[in-house]
Amino acid sequence: MSEKNPKFLAALGIGAALIIIAGVYLASGGKQGAQPEQAAKPAEPPAVAAAPAADAPAMASASDAGASPFAFHEAPVDLPATVFKDEAETELTLAKFGGKVMVVNFWATWCAPCVKEMPTLDALQAKMGGDGFQVLTISQDREGAKVAKPFVEKNQWKHLPLYVEPMGRFSKDAKLLGLPTSLIIDKTGHEVARVEGELDWNSPAVERALRELMNKS
Repeated sequence: MSEKNPKFLAALGIGAALIIIAGVYLASGGKQGAQPEQAAKPAEPPAVAAAPAADAPAMASASDAGASPFAFHEAPVDLPATVFKDEAETELTLAKFGGKVMVVNFWATWCAPCVKEMPTLDALQAKMGGDGFQVLTISQDREGAKVAKPFVEKNQWKHLPLYVEPMGRFSKDAKLLGLPTSLIIDKTGHEVARVEGELDWNSPAVERALRELMNKS
């Protein structure tokens, strides 16, 4: 085989290099120093402000025509034996109020929905309170009467005696999921329904439902 001309080999090498350079140029879209394209990111949806959590009681609205404001339990529930105190620091339990229908409301001065509904509880006690019915509001403030008493006086809730339980024991004993929570107690001393969240207690639907419960033997 004849020896190849060095000039021929050099020309062949230059030609191959030019072909490679041309291929790289075309592959890069004709732009010198082009970087490999990154996959396009999908457009992000516009930010939407989160809707505030609804203060949705587990019960029907008292304003619904003909609807009961309470969803009654399938079976009566025993009351907890949790100790709480009145303004004179006398120790009490819910059992000591037996023999009447009661609304037992758990609230706190820092709880805005509690404060909003409290005037309607005060009005309910003024209208229906007596031997057969009572509204019992128990403050869950950790400072107890020191904080709750001046708050009640400032807001002029005149028909609701002050009761406090600053240790938070009802949270566990009565399985409270939050405040406000109200227990509906029948004359036998059992919880028959509850309201989780605020409610207009001074409404015809509430009064009707409570009077029906009072009329039961």
